[in-house]
Amino acid sequence: MNTPQSPENDIQNAETRHPVDYIEPLPERGDDSIERICEVLGRTFEWVAEAEEPSEKGLRAAVVLYCVRSDLVGKESLEDLAFSLRYTESEVEELVLDFSHAINWK
Repeated sequence: MNTPQSPENDIQNAETRHPVDYIEPLPERGDDSIERICEVLGRTFEWVAEAEEPSEKGLRAAVVLYCVRSDLVGKESLEDLAFSLRYTESEVEELVLDFSHAINWK
């Protein structure tokens, strides 16, 4: 459900800012990198949430971590990841390709 935001709820119109904004200021208006980051994160969360079963969501989250920060998963290869998750390498590889496609990565 995508409801339009009212001006008083828009972060750009807020009178107060989050404390992190003082450390890391908001980008200039012409900078669309923050919008691109939010778009990719949104697609990533949506892709993980598309799975119906909690175990499938966990598998998808592990695939995301493997693609983005494999050091956090602790598996050196796709074969190692698949084995630890009790899936075949081809099943996990298919998910990697699906994820890459979902966020327009490759």
